[in-house]
Amino acid sequence: MDPLDPIDADDDEDDDDDELSPPQFYLTTFIPRPAWYELEIDDATAFLQNRVAQLNEAFVEEDEGVIWAYRYHVMERAREVDAVVLLWMITSDEALETLESTLRRSDVNTYFDWSVIGGPQNNAPQDILGAFMATLIPEPEEHPRPSQN
Repeated sequence: MDPLDPIDADDDEDDDDDELSPPQFYLTTFIPRPAWYELEIDDATAFLQNRVAQLNEAFVEEDEGVIWAYRYHVMERAREVDAVVLLWMITSDEALETLESTLRRSDVNTYFDWSVIGGPQNNAPQDILGAFMATLIPEPEEHPRPSQN
């Protein structure tokens, strides 16, 4: 801006947007409990769709939500499970409160052990449900695992 240009009132509104707090990032890990594997696929799908819909309603900004998802195979207490890791970008208090209340739900805790890393501080997944649903469907074995006797 030229120093002699008059200050436009609309410029002040743009400055307010620049002063918004930075996004917060949270990394959640979900490890299925035995109850998850006991669900029928239709019931598991409905459960996940309801939880994802609940979270999506709280994401006020279009760039909020899960920005990365990954499923990995892990040994947990002498059993093999597929864990799901989600990276969340949160820019509103409403979204953070909804994520926290969702994690505290008794049904979520029936089906998953979970942990959260993150706080104040783009490969968006195409299918969040797919990452979880794949924990119910065995993958074809490319390389046989050694037996654990």
